[in-house]
Amino acid sequence: MKIVKREEMLEIERYAMEEIGISGAVLMEIAGNHVAEAIMRSYPDQSVHITILVGGGNNGGDGLVIARRLFDAGYSPAVWLLVDEGNLKGDARTQYQIHTGRGLPLRLVEEGMSSLDETLKQSEVLVDAMLGTGVKGAVREPFSQIIEQANAHDLHVISVDIPSGLDCNTGKVENVAVAADDTYTFAMPKLGFFLQDGPSVVGNWHVKDISVPETFADALGMKLPEVITHELAAASLPKRPRFGHKGTFGHALVFGGSKPFVGAPLYSAHTAFHCGAGLSTLVIPEETYPVIASQNQTALIRTLPSDGGHFNGTGVAPELFEKVTAVAIGPGMGRFEAGPEFIRDIIDHLDAQPIVIDADGLFHIKDQMELLSRYEGPVVLTPHPGEMGTLTGKTVPEVEADRIGIAHDFASRHNVYLVLKGHRTIVATPEGIWVNPLGNDALAKGGTGDLLTGMITAFLAQGARPEDAMRAAVHIHAVSGERAALKGSHYGVVPDDIIEASREVLKQMEGEK
Repeated sequence: MKIVKREEMLEIERYAMEEIGISGAVLMEIAGNHVAEAIMRSYPDQSVHITILVGGGNNGGDGLVIARRLFDAGYSPAVWLLVDEGNLKGDARTQYQIHTGRGLPLRLVEEGMSSLDETLKQSEVLVDAMLGTGVKGAVREPFSQIIEQANAHDLHVISVDIPSGLDCNTGKVENVAVAADDTYTFAMPKLGFFLQDGPSVVGNWHVKDISVPETFADALGMKLPEVITHELAAASLPKRPRFGHKGTFGHALVFGGSKPFVGAPLYSAHTAFHCGAGLSTLVIPEETYPVIASQNQTALIRTLPSDGGHFNGTGVAPELFEKVTAVAIGPGMGRFEAGPEFIRDIIDHLDAQPIVIDADGLFHIKDQMELLSRYEGPVVLTPHPGEMGTLTGKTVPEVEADRIGIAHDFASRHNVYLVLKGHRTIVATPEGIWVNPLGNDALAKGGTGDLLTGMITAFLAQGARPEDAMRAAVHIHAVSGERAALKGSHYGVVPDDIIEASREVLKQMEGEK
């Protein structure tokens, strides 16, 4: 499922109208009908109180189609036109003429804000067809006041195409935006749904077909980001021959741990084992062995010389990597003087096996990115926004303001694979971008990032392509967090809960094959 910006959607619609011959009025009719049908399915009782707020652009035209279809089905929505009718143009004006020509009720904002507020108080459902995808910057009056009024009431809010006030491209809400419960968007989801403020106002989003398929974007030569769907994640899992043995499913090697951080490498190695790796081995500083070994149930353990609870940069030998099929570096490793040299030594001993670098491994590699660019095998980096800022020299707000652009530029420039973690994780390769639409605050705990590292490493160890391993892992990780929160609570989820939930998700995916 592709994701579009404002200008891309406009170009695709232009292609549909001018090259294919689908009129704007037809597109508007299909769009409005979809939303009307969704409302009628959710509210079969025709006595439900519905208010439809209609702006002056195509979004308002969609709203008028919704209103007409509801009237035709026996509903009695309160329809408010929020602009002077003389300012209506194009297809929106056509819909206004149809509406008034039919003698259907229509109220004007000139009646006053108090009258509108009274209507909202009596309503159960609000349809937001005010501003659409054209918003850039702050919402002006009277719309800003109307949006604040609407948000103040306890209503089921349905936004048409995009919540009014949300920037389609950046996901930024400059001053105010409709807080939707459901957003019915057309043809493809909009980029702003996944960035900055977008996830907090878009609610549950639903894509409706308006006879503008994704192939139109292909015909225009557009290379668009894509949503990681459940189906894509399931298809991305490595295949498991039913008569395989532990050697068939690879060997994941995890370098990590330090005296302050003994849990992180355990979580990564444990998750790698539970996500299908035939073998999982932990390589840890020898000083941490008593604590880590006492908590370990699944991984083999190798120790290297240490100093002050950290690796001292020595002891890496070729035999450590025999039959290893994927390597993770960094969970719980901490920062120590020999860190950059230690990571160089690991990479020099590898023979193009996939590498996953996380946590302080990213800190130690930040000044030697050329080492990764030259490496013959795939390299996956898994930074959170702060670590991404360290890698790029940007602040966290700068990273968050352009997550997709920064991730794709970094992956392309350094020829690496990137998982930019956060609310709506980004998967970037030199060739493409995918967005994970799932996940919640249950994942906002120490250790959950180490689980993701283990998942990616497990799938790489089993032979998955890097982009497949990342897409499958970020989806399973997010869904597992959501399911663990449902079982317990958003407050109480711990990494072990997510590991257990991931087994259930994988079982479901197996059953779907």
